[in-house]
Amino acid sequence: MRKRIIYVLTGFFCLTIVAVMLNGAAVRRSVERGVKDVIPIGQPNYDAMFADGKLRIAVFWGWDHPRDTIMGSFPAFETLNGKRLYYRGKPVLIEIGMITQINQNPKGIFKKALEDPTIDVVIYSGHARYGGGMAFASMDDIFKCGNGDLIEDRHVTPYRIVRATAEDLDATEFPANAYKIIMLNCCDSQGHFRQSWGKRFRECSAPIDLLTVEFPVFNLYDHRRVLNLLRDLLSFSDWKTVKKHYDSEIHKRKNRLIIDPVYIPSEDDMVLDRDY
Repeated sequence: MRKRIIYVLTGFFCLTIVAVMLNGAAVRRSVERGVKDVIPIGQPNYDAMFADGKLRIAVFWGWDHPRDTIMGSFPAFETLNGKRLYYRGKPVLIEIGMITQINQNPKGIFKKALEDPTIDVVIYSGHARYGGGMAFASMDDIFKCGNGDLIEDRHVTPYRIVRATAEDLDATEFPANAYKIIMLNCCDSQGHFRQSWGKRFRECSAPIDLLTVEFPVFNLYDHRRVLNLLRDLLSFSDWKTVKKHYDSEIHKRKNRLIIDPVYIPSEDDMVLDRDY
């Protein structure tokens, strides 16, 4: 009887401590969104992207992504891969790699792609795990890159409260002075990840253009937004055009592409690029 009372009291004190800790840091169940829809200026740094004569693109479809969406991108990727475009009179070889949850260690491949200075564009399309990070081989195979908030994981029942840590992002060594475009096409990636990713870019002195979205995405049509981005890059579009084409794809709900450019070219450079 005495031992039972001790166990009950111990459990009560443990629950009390947990409750105090949670009360000290509120659980974030929603993200902040901008009041204004900001139109980005400038364009991608095409000179840096094409400097080695290649445009290398890594596309990652996350865990539980609709099969029809992935299959819908095959024809375009197969057509483009190995082809050449011409930029300022010089040929540029297009190389596209596609990674899904059935690949071996897709999360590890994602990290390597982020660290590889020869890969120009990295695209992730999938779940954001409510701010925990990108999910790859399984629901819990997460590239942890959160902002540090307490979040509510609604993929399980009952919901569980977890800390959105960033150990995988913090262990990623983005190449200094190597320009790259990273697109996080997942729900609320602007609110979930802009802060932590931007901080890591600064720590690594990495000139990276991060593309995030402001609202939840409807994954069944993600391939259209991904293909729109590739089309715009291959036609040397500016960021305003990239955003316009992303935002114009309305499936179930509207969304906004958020771009905070690290490279702002002169007007003369932009006119010259459009001529090509």
